[in-house]
Amino acid sequence: MLADLLPALLAAVAAGVLPGYFWAVVLSPRADLAERLTWSSVLSVASVPVIALFLAKLAGTGITLWVALVSVALVAGSGALALAVRGPTRAPSGPVLPRAPAIRDPGTLALVGIAFVAALAVVLISLQPHTRIPGWLLILVAVLLIVAGMVAAWNAKPAPTDSPGGAEKPAEEKAGRVGPAWRAAALVVTLGLIAVRGYAGAIRLDWPFLRGTDQFSYVIMSEQLMKHGSYGTFLIYPPGFSSLSAVVCRLSGLTPLALYPVLAPALLLLTGLGAYALATRLWGWGYGIAAAALAGLVLDGAYAGFGQGRYPDLIAAFFLMVMLVAALILLYQSPSLRSGALLTVVGASVVFYHPVVSIYLAALLALVALVGLPYLLLQGHRRDAGVLLSALAALAFLSACYAAYIYDLGGIISGSSHTSTAVANDLGSQPVPAASHLLVELGPALVWLGLFGLAALAVTARNFRAPPQVLAAWTIVGWCLLMYAGSRTSLNGFPTRFERDVGAPLSITAAFGAGLIVRSRLQAQTSREAVLVTAAAAVGVVALMSVVSAGASLWEDSQTKGNIPTRPVAAAGHWLRQHNTGGTIITTPYMNRSVSNRAMLAMGGYAGLQSYNPERTWHPRSLPPTGRQPLIDSYQVLNYPASCQSARILNREDVRYVVLYKSGPGADLAGFYTDQARYHRVFENPKVIIYAPQRSPC
Repeated sequence: MLADLLPALLAAVAAGVLPGYFWAVVLSPRADLAERLTWSSVLSVASVPVIALFLAKLAGTGITLWVALVSVALVAGSGALALAVRGPTRAPSGPVLPRAPAIRDPGTLALVGIAFVAALAVVLISLQPHTRIPGWLLILVAVLLIVAGMVAAWNAKPAPTDSPGGAEKPAEEKAGRVGPAWRAAALVVTLGLIAVRGYAGAIRLDWPFLRGTDQFSYVIMSEQLMKHGSYGTFLIYPPGFSSLSAVVCRLSGLTPLALYPVLAPALLLLTGLGAYALATRLWGWGYGIAAAALAGLVLDGAYAGFGQGRYPDLIAAFFLMVMLVAALILLYQSPSLRSGALLTVVGASVVFYHPVVSIYLAALLALVALVGLPYLLLQGHRRDAGVLLSALAALAFLSACYAAYIYDLGGIISGSSHTSTAVANDLGSQPVPAASHLLVELGPALVWLGLFGLAALAVTARNFRAPPQVLAAWTIVGWCLLMYAGSRTSLNGFPTRFERDVGAPLSITAAFGAGLIVRSRLQAQTSREAVLVTAAAAVGVVALMSVVSAGASLWEDSQTKGNIPTRPVAAAGHWLRQHNTGGTIITTPYMNRSVSNRAMLAMGGYAGLQSYNPERTWHPRSLPPTGRQPLIDSYQVLNYPASCQSARILNREDVRYVVLYKSGPGADLAGFYTDQARYHRVFENPKVIIYAPQRSPC
């Protein structure tokens, strides 16, 4: 596996980081190398897969090596040409908001310290086995943190070094305080720790596979794109991640099944870089470092997405959406054609990567349009309002084009498409989780610190007068509130996704809250020992909560060992791939949480037939483009192998093999064993049996 790591990383950098660099220089403002590479990454991720798919369709092939190379070259070459013709952007490089003010009132600092001590007590109690935290106690701690944040922001005083306009002074004016080398070192250490968090469990527990079921779906889709340029009958799902994977596979020479174990842990770096870029744009590089550490090391939501194999959700919710907000901040600061183009490309890429995150996108942009446009008009900034409206309209148009390619929009409008059926099945089908589940999903340290920072930011915004500052602050606050509101209703169909992904904005507000506490500690008067002690206690409590959260993640990792394909299962998958002569296969729905029907399809190199457990078969939340019938066919064959209907299905669907997990439910093992005239056993080991159906009249 380690031998695959270097070519995988080099190919990922070549396809997903470097191609957009010149466009980043043209569209995003002057910044440090890390922020510039982050913008380069988001533009590469947004454009390379689109061009690769277009070229594959144009040539009538799959995503071949030449398609991958030309896609990368087109993005890089067009960016270089644009830079030569138009030059770099001259947008302001400083942050839009002032740094968190310092708290100098001992009583306020004491309140903050008490709030975080109470939060730490709840965290420690929750670690006790078979202990349930009372709801009233959670509400009390939440209210205490909100009040502490509001009071802290109300009583805090700006530092003398803050500029009168509210924004932090440019970095070059303060180079004597913290040099670029120290900033770079801090970011490198943070990113290094994030990489260790991602790779430690994978190397120690998972390799040669990774935990998670969804990753096998992306293996199938990526392979289909490499072969045929589409995965028409497999899933109704955006092709962004799968097409990017196909390009990386072509450049690295690896298959998707070999690529993901060595490259997927590195996706966590995107969460840290996205948070760094947004927080730096808001308050400065120090807050960027804090946000990167919180998003990459403390936040459990993004890490859970990695552990469950939901890579497109991780990229879309914790990187693309975060960078969309950063693009909005740039547009507020410097409304222009370039900032509008940046917002359009980054925002529409969300639709190209994930359907649920597209709901977040629509909700946030609707809020910006309903609040931001009237505010700018009332303030007399008609030109800025016009630029914002034009950018939102362009984003909506490009998103609609992507959606028209991915989904059957005409069928959705008429209600006759499988997409509309899938949407109808999703709405209201998922129960709303308990309010306390947010602590489990995101990690208590991030929730409590994020709540404190959110309240402080909302109160701090009362002092802002410049439109960019007002819009930036309330965009962050509104983003948090929209995501949490989405987790409290089943009408959107995905309350648990909203709950997990609210960690993205909370990482940003948590960085602001941490900055408020740390600056209060650093700028306290030495004669006030009580202030120093209280501030130090608050910082220590926050750090301790983060350590507890990280320790809990490591413990959970150690408990998930075994939820990956075992050697016997991998041997069966290898046999299937060696004997793959086309057609389809039918497999048992599940063996455990990570070994599913799609796992065997991916290892064998097939795209169908899919099979779900009985409950999901009759009440599916995700349907193949061909509808429910393939699921019913699989259920029929697996449970009634000797029936005439099963014989007709085997012939009609060109089923070459039937794969049965011995330890998994969902199949009549005895029925297959006794009907040797129809089912010829061609492979068996302690975990898997493979039968080759004999085509004969019933």
